[in-house]
Amino acid sequence: MKLNIFAGLLLLLMARPLLSAENHVDMIRDLAYGDSPLQTMDVYLPGNADNAPILFLIHGGAWQFGDKRATGLIKSKIDRWLNRGFIIVSANYRLVPEVDPVTQANDLALALKTVQQQAESWGGDADKAILLGHSAGAHLLALLTTKQTFSEQNSLRPWLGSLIIDSQVLDLVSLMQHKHVEFYDKAFGNQPTYWQQASPINYVDGDEVPMFVVCSLQRPYACDNSTRFVDKVNDTGSKAELLKLDMTHNETLEEIGRDNAYTQSIEKFMSGLDPVIADHLSPSMDKKQ
Repeated sequence: MKLNIFAGLLLLLMARPLLSAENHVDMIRDLAYGDSPLQTMDVYLPGNADNAPILFLIHGGAWQFGDKRATGLIKSKIDRWLNRGFIIVSANYRLVPEVDPVTQANDLALALKTVQQQAESWGGDADKAILLGHSAGAHLLALLTTKQTFSEQNSLRPWLGSLIIDSQVLDLVSLMQHKHVEFYDKAFGNQPTYWQQASPINYVDGDEVPMFVVCSLQRPYACDNSTRFVDKVNDTGSKAELLKLDMTHNETLEEIGRDNAYTQSIEKFMSGLDPVIADHLSPSMDKKQ
């Protein structure tokens, strides 16, 4: 199927204007975790950070586009959680066709390793990290969460949980066997053996950190794909929650951090991961910052 108008608009939205430096947020810009110019991340720092929890963001963009400073990815998260004492990290990674999606997931493992190594110097707690990925970033996060070799090869410490926001390819093989837009072929090629390697559902083994999975009811296959993934996670003994939303694909990201029931659902999940997270998400934290 040719790249349709919807998909083209999606890619344009992924590349829209970035968060401006005029926001006057304390940050470490373009911290390198590898040799490529795209292997960098931004670190947003709350005032007087002391053992602060960390929210690690992964942008989408069809594995070929996107940026760590995209407004839809960053702004509402800073507005809500930086003010509650979270360190917020947003990472770039190398893109297709320079590398394939499995290599992109390993880029993110390297970025997380750097976060864990440097968190203390920022006033952060490396053991209190939550990861959030949207769209292609959600697929990469799911792959990082389920494929244990990424953690083993990079000596990663466990993080608290993963927020997997509206991926259509948690069961990649199933998606590729149905009618789909062209950018999936550009990302994953035409070899079923590679689809198997890049499909998060194939690695679920009951040893995953808790996951909160969101899917848009307005996207073909997204919730069917997510339901199969969440069912397998829970059946094998790990924990995953599924939230189906009547929102557009972009709204599933942009509405996170705004004062709404969706954000409250995410914060309820986050609070259940660790008492320190729950303390930072309490309403009184707004008054302390």
